[in-house]
Amino acid sequence: MKRFLTALFVVILCYTGYLYHHDERALPPLQNGDIIFQTSWTNQSIAIGLASTSLFIHTGIIKQTPQGFSVIEAGDHVHDTPLIPWIHRGILSRFSIYRYAGLQPEQTARIVTAATAYYGEPYNMYFSFEKGSMYCSELVYTAYKDAGIPLGKVEKISELNINNRFTKEIIETRWHNYPACRDHVTNFEQCYNLILNGDIITPSSLAHDAHLARIFDNYPW
Repeated sequence: MKRFLTALFVVILCYTGYLYHHDERALPPLQNGDIIFQTSWTNQSIAIGLASTSLFIHTGIIKQTPQGFSVIEAGDHVHDTPLIPWIHRGILSRFSIYRYAGLQPEQTARIVTAATAYYGEPYNMYFSFEKGSMYCSELVYTAYKDAGIPLGKVEKISELNINNRFTKEIIETRWHNYPACRDHVTNFEQCYNLILNGDIITPSSLAHDAHLARIFDNYPW
């Protein structure tokens, strides 16, 4: 099953037959608060993609610096990465950039300030809203929310394609430490039912927000 899913992702992303190279100078004018999406390549990434039925698996917030643009992201912890290395870290360097329509400079500055307030927080591998850790789309959603700007739709995990074998197997390997189950649930099925009732914000949900407009995309679709 894992080999099949791996092959499927490769076919979807590689049919153009070349590695996309990008230069920051070729991008449209960017601004603070723009949201960038990419497809990353880990077992967890595949699980996220299958659950959300989207190639938008990882996301972050664009930030302008004196050295150029960077991406504030929740990786192993919340930090920022220079834009071009961030782009090339994704599969075939495919990415999309979206912008929230009508934001003023003071609002975009608040978004970036809100995101940087979470620097150093560890990655939340359980995709819960537990304080003290962040997953990628949670960081984007929360930074906008902290800046007073609603973005995306929080869903129940049960609304996603969570019952696929690959995603469920990953959950099964770590269920003992899920916040909803920790210390008081004794079996996987009971924990799984609690997990299904949990809230989640996915990269796909962010991208489908009606306030966002796509300003750049190099996916081959």
